[in-house]
Parts: sequence; C-alpha cells; structure tokens
Amino acid sequence: MLPLSHLQPYETFKQSLKEVKDTLFQDTVDHEVLRGVVAKLQDSFQNQILGLDLSGLDPKSEQQVQALQVEMNKQLKLLSMDVMFLQAARQPSTVVQRLSQASDRLTLLLRYCEAVLNQE
Repeated sequence: MLPLSHLQPYETFKQSLKEVKDTLFQDTVDHEVLRGVVAKLQDSFQNQILGLDLSGLDPKSEQQVQALQVEMNKQLKLLSMDVMFLQAARQPSTVVQRLSQASDRLTLLLRYCEAVLNQE
C-alpha cells in the first residue's frame, strides 16, 4: 500500500481528471482553454506524482506503481495530442470523434489512478 504522503497527490490528480472529463462535452468549452488545462495536468503529474519517492515500497509494488506511472505519462501526452487535434478539427463529426478519444483517455487515466490508489 502507498504511504499516506503518496495518496494525496494521486487523489488530487484524480479529482482534476474528473473535472476535465466533466467539462469536456460542455457546449461552452473553449478548446484553447482545454489545451491549457491539459498542459497543467501534465505539469502537475510531472511535479507532484513522478517526484514521489517509491523506494520505501516493497519491490513488487514499486515496480507496479512505476509501470502505471509510465502508462499514465504516455496517456497524458496522447491526451495533449488529442486536444491539439480537437482544436484543428473543423467538421462536427471530427470534433465529436476527438472529444470521444479525449474522454476515453481520461477514463483510462482515472482507472490507472484507481489502480495506484488501491495498491496492496
């Protein structure tokens, strides 16, 4: 199980992911603002999550958390690309497709957060 000092950054990150996902399909969502929010998510992940010291965990848990962090980092980069493509989308069907892709990535990131938070 993660130490208490590690739980809070993940909980905060998870809450931020939920907020972004909730605003994704709002008609008033500004794609430029969304891009900035995703960039802040990436910064938060880099500074708050990847900076955590995992050496206190047992080797199996440390390896699992590191693997999840790598996947989360990858999905955040892909989410950033999705939002960039969303900004460039002109056709309504393309916008819907890009929003759906971004939503799927956010769902996956939330699952990864849950997996880390539920480490035994």
